Amino acid sequence: MMNQRHPPNALQRLSLTGLEPFAKGGKRHCYVHPDDDTLCVKVPADADDKRSHLEQSLDLEDYASLKKFGSNAVFDHIPEIRGVIDTDLGAGIVMHLYRDADGQIARNLSDLVKEKGLTPPLIEAIDELKQWLRKQRLLTRDAGPHNVLAVHLGGDKWKLIIVEDWLNRRHRWLARLHRLLRDWLIHRELRKFDRRTTALIEKRS
Repeated sequence: MMNQRHPPNALQRLSLTGLEPFAKGGKRHCYVHPDDDTLCVKVPADADDKRSHLEQSLDLEDYASLKKFGSNAVFDHIPEIRGVIDTDLGAGIVMHLYRDADGQIARNLSDLVKEKGLTPPLIEAIDELKQWLRKQRLLTRDAGPHNVLAVHLGGDKWKLIIVEDWLNRRHRWLARLHRLLRDWLIHRELRKFDRRTTALIEKRS
């Protein structure tokens, strides 16, 4: 497989038709970039669906806002966006592709918990993610386990990556009113994360 280290050519239309997406969401699909296996391309699941295109725009707006945070630490658990490229399935967002230590594409945390349960190493990784969110004071739109990748670094080490819904627009104005209010909203989002994770565990019983 070709493994380029330079940004993809945004002027060239990328062909994805006939390829199998490695991840399918309700509104968007993700493909391994055919010219660079360290990148992925996120495209609308349906080129005629306005909501799919809106989700693409929200990702780009969120990322641009995050770039203004002034600290690279805000991207410790958020994938790098390399640009937007024209594809035969619509405009695609080119992002860093996370792989496990064995080279396999990292899996969704929800799927991993449903399969393996909440193991001590995963609990440690979740705690690390929560501490990071609090330290960065990052109020997400939906940091549920379905929006998180679990990257296996080898041994008992995991790193969690939030792949979308990075900024909460609904409560953004409230969060700006007072630091303690923002922290409370973040705490509320993390409790929602816990409830959803617990629900996944209960489904295994």
